[in-house]
Amino acid sequence: MLLIGVKKDKGWLYSRWQLTWGAGWNAICHGACRLYADLKNPEIYVDGEKLPDFEDREEIIGIPEHGRLMIRGVSETLGIPVMIDFTNQTLLVAVTLPASPDVCESEDYETFNRALAPYVDSLELSMFTN
Repeated sequence: MLLIGVKKDKGWLYSRWQLTWGAGWNAICHGACRLYADLKNPEIYVDGEKLPDFEDREEIIGIPEHGRLMIRGVSETLGIPVMIDFTNQTLLVAVTLPASPDVCESEDYETFNRALAPYVDSLELSMFTN
């Protein structure tokens, strides 16, 4: 993914990323399935409505198509809360996380990109692999 921009507000870093390839609902659900495994206490919202917890994360792939899917929880990889918001049929992904000395505190483009790009690139690859 390509970092479009990042801003810091009240201790949170809000970023926008552009996918390398266009993503439909199936790809979004695959990405959410991968993220679900990385998150402690994961929550999934579809068009603003919270879905019940999934006993088998593979069930996420079968969520009926909607406009938006947001997933949030504490990332075991990053060690901090993360929220990722996908909009169906677009190239944009929003990623929100707290400014953290362990991951990144800066809204500096280069610093933030180096800190988070491996995580979001891994997510993007998981969107297109079964």
